[in-house]
Amino acid sequence: MEPLSPFTYTRRNARKILPTVIILTFVVTLVVSILTTIAGLKDSMLIYAREFDHWTIAFPKNDTRLRPETVAAIAAHPAAERVIPSRHAFVKVKSLVGPLPFILRAAKRNEMDFLLARVGARLKEGSIPRDGTNEVALHENLMKANGWTLGREFGMGVDEEDWMPGRFKVAGVLEGPTPVGLASYDYLNNPLLYAFSPKLWERVIAVARPGRIGELNAFLRGLPDLKVYDKTRAVDDISQGLDRIILILNFISATLIVVVSVVVGLIHNIFFGQRTDEFAILLAIGHTKRRLFRKVVAETAGIMAFSWASGVILAFALVWGFATFVLLPRGVPLPLGQGMPVLVSLSLPLVALLFAGATVMGRLRKLDPVSIIERRG
Repeated sequence: MEPLSPFTYTRRNARKILPTVIILTFVVTLVVSILTTIAGLKDSMLIYAREFDHWTIAFPKNDTRLRPETVAAIAAHPAAERVIPSRHAFVKVKSLVGPLPFILRAAKRNEMDFLLARVGARLKEGSIPRDGTNEVALHENLMKANGWTLGREFGMGVDEEDWMPGRFKVAGVLEGPTPVGLASYDYLNNPLLYAFSPKLWERVIAVARPGRIGELNAFLRGLPDLKVYDKTRAVDDISQGLDRIILILNFISATLIVVVSVVVGLIHNIFFGQRTDEFAILLAIGHTKRRLFRKVVAETAGIMAFSWASGVILAFALVWGFATFVLLPRGVPLPLGQGMPVLVSLSLPLVALLFAGATVMGRLRKLDPVSIIERRG
């Protein structure tokens, strides 16, 4: 093997470079773990906005009731496939950022199968809510998040700390890529069955024809007496809190990258000082400073690459374990295919390599092999 190759240096000086490898590996692990988890949590929350790829909720702006001509105009639009009367109902869901309301889609029984088919959801356990009953069907993620089982009752009639007036029972568990919840329109719309019915604002579920949700939303937003809740609004609501957290963690990660890069550069500067005699001899026997610089940069790049790869692998192992054994049982599916955290972490070895290379280049330029050899005798 070439005596001056980076592999020879690494093999002979494993103990010296070990602190640098450990520091870089753990910092990369920390950065990738934090950013992957936060970005993944945002994506896991955004799945609750997937239903708005298929429909939009429209409700009156200045009244509790929708004008019949407005509903007729929506139904007559070419981008609308179906307009389903609905009412406001929700369930309080435990999340990682505190309890959040999840809106249930109230519909007649013959409309529920249509809604489920549009989002690719299906009944996993129990039954679909019957017309005129307080039964609901919830997605399995919501059930896991609250730690509920089939038959669970909720509402202020069960727990005064709940947010939804009345008393409801989970009759079915749903599964599928899009989390949804169903409730009976006939129950919520009948004051004889549900005492709070007169206080619930009317709303409609405007289901778009495939591929025409944007066209339908543009039409709905143009109606003066309507408020519209579409995917843009849903994503904004979900992103607001998490984006602030991501901003703070991005700042912390950037600070870590800069500080650790400086530390690694200083460590390599110290290593270079310890190898002054070696470089002086190499220069004296004819090696150029350019070749020595390439040698040092290659050694540093090898250390950085190994540390970064080790850190990324360790980070994904930790995040996978956290997602599988902690988050998933709580109904939080954390996606692991996050490319941006890996790209951000890549700046750590690159910045460290640039800093180390700059300091070594400065010392090589000032290195006088003759004076060093004479001083060493």
